[in-house]
Amino acid sequence: MRNTAEPFTVANRVRVTWEGTWLAAACTIFAGAGAALALRDGSTDTAIGVVALVLFGGGGLLAASRMLSRRPVLVLDEAGVRLVAPWPRPSSGDVFLRWEDIAAVRVCSQLVPYRGAPTALRYLDFVPRGEADQPPQTPGPWQPHHAVRIRESWDHTVADVIAEVRRHRPDMPFEEQRAPWSEP
Repeated sequence: MRNTAEPFTVANRVRVTWEGTWLAAACTIFAGAGAALALRDGSTDTAIGVVALVLFGGGGLLAASRMLSRRPVLVLDEAGVRLVAPWPRPSSGDVFLRWEDIAAVRVCSQLVPYRGAPTALRYLDFVPRGEADQPPQTPGPWQPHHAVRIRESWDHTVADVIAEVRRHRPDMPFEEQRAPWSEP
């Protein structure tokens, strides 16, 4: 059983996928080619090589940073809920809501086009008291300021998070607002 004095954290697990493997291989190859060009004689080759090294080397590291970062994405403790700003943003970008300022917890979904087919994005939304009567859906991709995107790489399920919310606030309403087309 978990020590109740410790905060409940949700973090991303490292998950190897074919898409990630291909992205890592491509970034490594293009960054290597950029390094080789940067070492050649000629100012044009050097300039192109440096640009390729920065774009593919830095871009690859930035793409992998969400999985490699040890920062949690969500922290629940006795004081409230902290939505942790993703790395490389500073912790001053975290959003903190005290328990008494939260009116409800929602699971919302949004359909967005991805690779020619619609894909459902799901969010866990901690609704502040002043926004409890507003609908979550708006046109186009959205992410409310007080929500976190639900990912398969989380080390806890949404049910685990709701159970922890109920441990702190047993009366907290939970709203299931996933659209009929969304995934389970």
